[in-house]
Amino acid sequence: MQSSYKIIKGDSISGKGAKNIVTVFEKNIIEEENKDNSIINSYSKIVKSMIEDAQRKREEILSKAYEEAGKIEEEAYKKANEKGYKEGYEKGYEDGSKKAYEEGYAKNIEKARVEGEEIISKADSILKASVEEKNRYLKEKEEEIKRFIVDSIESILRQEIKDEDSLNTMVFNELSQVRNIETFIIKSRKKYCDQFKNQVDIWRERLPFKGDIFIIPDETLEEGTVVIEKNNGKSIFSVDIALEKIKEIFKSVE
Repeated sequence: MQSSYKIIKGDSISGKGAKNIVTVFEKNIIEEENKDNSIINSYSKIVKSMIEDAQRKREEILSKAYEEAGKIEEEAYKKANEKGYKEGYEKGYEDGSKKAYEEGYAKNIEKARVEGEEIISKADSILKASVEEKNRYLKEKEEEIKRFIVDSIESILRQEIKDEDSLNTMVFNELSQVRNIETFIIKSRKKYCDQFKNQVDIWRERLPFKGDIFIIPDETLEEGTVVIEKNNGKSIFSVDIALEKIKEIFKSVE
């Protein structure tokens, strides 16, 4: 059964007389894309909820701060009037009331201001801590998402190398990209080489290449690895090389 993935196609890896490998993936399995998007969307909803919760807490604290400040200010007026009324009889109502009122009001207003600033500072600290927690959470989940993507691709690739058509297509694509080559030597494990041998005549019909194509089994190669040697160098295709290229891409965008 033909897979809906094409694993790798591109130029050869670095080496004497060889170019750097270029890895291309054509991803057509909708279920895998939906799964990745679902996980990322889930993380986004969690982060959005964290920020909304932090903002809500801040508003609640500020609302309470303003309410408390109003109560303290009201109490300041009350105490100032009471003190002024009391001292007015003892020191002379007008002078005593005015002085006591000013002292009591100033004292309690300062108290309200200090307490209000403390509450607002606490609210800002909670919001700042929530933002820092959000950033830490995002960084942590970003790494998890990267690992998930790499693991998913690795799983798909290792499954794909078991598919005959995928490797046949990969080899054909490499042969079709080169010119003026007299001889190709294709090495892989025996089970893959048996399939390549069945494709040689088809490749010759579809390619302008008129030279020799040799298929050589090599059980020392890793599962799914294909080596294509030619007179100007060689190309190596494998799951491990593809995964390393993906990891390099992730590092380059950090």
